[in-house]
Amino acid sequence: MSKGASKGELGWESLLNSDAPSGARLKAALLTSYEHSDERMLVEHLLPMLLKLEHEPQGDGREVQYFWLELDARLKQMHGQVTVVSSTVRDEQSLESLAYQWIWHSIRRLTVGCQSKAVQHSKLWLLYWGAADGEVSERLEIVVSSANLTRSAFKGQIQAAWRVCLDLYPQPSKTRLAGWGVLPEFLRALAASTGNEANLDAYLDLLGRAEAPANATFLASVPGKHSASDLRRTPWGAAGLRGIAPPGRGNVGASILSPYVGTWNSESLQHWCANLESVPRRLQLIWIDWKHPWARSWLLPEASLRTLTNAKATVLNLRHVLGDERNTDHFHAKHRSTDPRWNHAKLYLLRRGNARRLLLTSANFSVAAWGRARANGGLDIDNFELGVCVDLAEWPFDRLEPFVDTSEIATTVEEQNRFTAMILWATAKWNGKVVELACRCANGAVLSGKICCRGIDVPIDKWPRPDAESSLYRMRLPWTDAGRQPMSVLLACGKETLNVPIFDDRPSRERETSIPDGVDPDTVQTMRDELLFEAYGGRAADDLDSDAESVNERKVVTGNGEGRHRQPDSYAVAAFVLARQHLQVVDNWVARMRIAAMGELRAFERQAVRRDGELLIEAFKRQAEREGAPKQVNALGATLAAEELAIRLKFFSEDA
Repeated sequence: MSKGASKGELGWESLLNSDAPSGARLKAALLTSYEHSDERMLVEHLLPMLLKLEHEPQGDGREVQYFWLELDARLKQMHGQVTVVSSTVRDEQSLESLAYQWIWHSIRRLTVGCQSKAVQHSKLWLLYWGAADGEVSERLEIVVSSANLTRSAFKGQIQAAWRVCLDLYPQPSKTRLAGWGVLPEFLRALAASTGNEANLDAYLDLLGRAEAPANATFLASVPGKHSASDLRRTPWGAAGLRGIAPPGRGNVGASILSPYVGTWNSESLQHWCANLESVPRRLQLIWIDWKHPWARSWLLPEASLRTLTNAKATVLNLRHVLGDERNTDHFHAKHRSTDPRWNHAKLYLLRRGNARRLLLTSANFSVAAWGRARANGGLDIDNFELGVCVDLAEWPFDRLEPFVDTSEIATTVEEQNRFTAMILWATAKWNGKVVELACRCANGAVLSGKICCRGIDVPIDKWPRPDAESSLYRMRLPWTDAGRQPMSVLLACGKETLNVPIFDDRPSRERETSIPDGVDPDTVQTMRDELLFEAYGGRAADDLDSDAESVNERKVVTGNGEGRHRQPDSYAVAAFVLARQHLQVVDNWVARMRIAAMGELRAFERQAVRRDGELLIEAFKRQAEREGAPKQVNALGATLAAEELAIRLKFFSEDA
């Protein structure tokens, strides 16, 4: 579930939804997270929603195999068009997640920190939707939230999210791109930190094709040492607070809801407030007591509490008693006191006079997120953060009361130690001949590792010297055995390990034959044919065969009233039924081909449509064999469909 802010109203709904039309098809997606994304959550929840898959991850053995194959086929078709960006930090993977490692053959998993130390803490989704049936406009859906791509984020936490779905113009415009404020520069900096400044260019083009919402202002943080002149050009972190402050005179008031508070001293707190045109006594921190069910998850250092109270800031009591409606301060009218999830949302209500604005962001109330003040007026920032500020009509915490006794406030003795990674950045890909590995480690670190594939691990015996200036390791490891496809590189540095998925960078024809874990190799080709027919409006092949049997059989009543089945002398009726179903698949492919030929699809999509046509020809030939002897007449429909497709392909050009 998520807590959404749009048009000044707070909603209460699942984050696993989309505002795109039901008939729209996902063409590309950028997803960012702090922790590495949980493969099980992606496979069983997020990807089925985004890709609008027909089959379910839950079910009997055959149904789940259909699901895996359908997901695998869609990801291969979108190869490289789904990108996930995270830090190198994450908890140990479960065995269930490791079983889904094959998704990273088609999804690009990037980490930040290629150039210098960086933490990726933003939570951004950019979803590129094709035009729905009967429509012209494509769409860009943008989600800014506090949710990581983990199961715990969706099942165990309350999140905040802002969502908008915008029509796209045919061509990008510099004027429209400039209307997005700091967001384009944020994407450029994020791409550079992943190792290639061009990694996210496609999403800059999409922003240039959309009008930025008039009532939304983006605020972002980018790691690095930023001078005062840098911040005047691009106001990162706390330097951007003045730009989102409500209009009017006087000091800005701020109510802060954040599950994590960093270590603040008097100087750093004064500096943060000055950027907001505020003072510490106008701050309100929404917090919890020791008995609160979230006390183990929310972190407030004792030193920071002393800094806040000494500066006359107010700490408001967010009461929450499970099962007690009277003693609970709800987030929303639909929020129930029996809800066991803890709040992970980060919300900043900004007030000046009657004007109120809400900042919904990934940034906790910490100097790592907002920046440490430098002597020259600059900022040192640790994290990538992203938020959006909108006008607000309601705020669920207006009636909270201050703590009377500060000893009741839940605190920690000191700030939680931030994880310091030894392996700062890594990437790996395989082109069918060599595995290319690149990684950056802390200075002086000793690196080891192995290539992991199904059933065997191959140690990496020889490591080159890292680049002295950047601490980058770069390796090319021969690997030509497609029968043992390399899955990942397991790196080790001291006690730290990092599993780096290997992106399958082979030509598309070579990628087609790989099979997801758990699928029966003996039935995979038949199941793939069935799914391909379904993708173009047909019915599953085994259903078609059942239909043929039901049409061909006739029940004959004997003299004693008992029934028996016999085969009729003619198969014409069944042949017509099967032929219509097969030719309908051809018609649907032709309709898709015509759209591609008009140039409304990008090159990789036109190639995918053409390849589907080639695969359908082979599938219909196999289907003809399945529908063949002793029912040769029934096989005519599949044979005609294959011949019709072959003719159509002669007039179809990938470059049309």
